[in-house]
Amino acid sequence: MPDLKRWSQDEIARMRQEMDRLFDDLCTDFDLPVMFCRIAGDLDLKEEGDTLLARLELGNMNPDDVNVSVLDRRLIISAKTISVEAGHRKTHTFRKELKLPCIIRTADVEADFQDGVLEVRLPKCARQQGQIVKIVKK
Repeated sequence: MPDLKRWSQDEIARMRQEMDRLFDDLCTDFDLPVMFCRIAGDLDLKEEGDTLLARLELGNMNPDDVNVSVLDRRLIISAKTISVEAGHRKTHTFRKELKLPCIIRTADVEADFQDGVLEVRLPKCARQQGQIVKIVKK
């Protein structure tokens, strides 16, 4: 298969942005809520010692409109904004969900919003060791 070409991350990101724009336009035409994932950047996750750090660029979005939750091994970031333009009410929503590589201490999760960037610190649970269970014959 010598004709196969590997796509660069830029080409994939550009295609994704264009698809998001097309769906946004379609939703606007039918007066449906617009998904504005294209306004939010990609959700980045990296490991810093015993903590996972998730970063998401949200631009000039109001942090009061953003919700962050951790459920099981999933990080969910969602937002909903309502704006009025030329007498028309527009609702914008988005949801980003990421499966986490480990169990998180949910009580210690912290989220900060500064300069249009949301950072969520997710402390990892201590690694659980397996245990051999002895079978008792009755």
